[in-house]
Amino acid sequence: MILGPQQRKVIIKFGVGIMALLLVFVCYSYVIPRTEVEIDTVYHSSYSALFVQSKISNTGTKQISNLKIKSSVWNGTEMLETDTHYPGVLNAKQSVKLPPLIFDGPHSDSYELLINLEFIIDGEKQTLAYNYEIADYGNLAWHDQYMSF
Repeated sequence: MILGPQQRKVIIKFGVGIMALLLVFVCYSYVIPRTEVEIDTVYHSSYSALFVQSKISNTGTKQISNLKIKSSVWNGTEMLETDTHYPGVLNAKQSVKLPPLIFDGPHSDSYELLINLEFIIDGEKQTLAYNYEIADYGNLAWHDQYMSF
């Protein structure tokens, strides 16, 4: 199949556009210095227990150090369970999955999940606090993100 000059121009413009988008994506993902921390949390209700699982991801380009994650579940003013983890250093594009936080209580009650993250980035301490409501649902999922350039 022989292409005409007009078709070649269209193909070249399309190729240049694809390359430009690829270059922007690569620069954003690996070159532009930024802090980007994502936390994915899932609540499960099963017959044996109620539990919460979390995964912390450093999707930015800077290393995070002294990472500390404290999770606690409250039933009104009563703390049912708490756990603290010290993953330490989280390199760029690295994740850490926390052990499940297992707690006991009626499945129909409402609970409050508090997650506090502390870490040092570029010599500066950052503290993030997340608060989730666990209602009478079987399973819930949350996704939060912190970003700084």
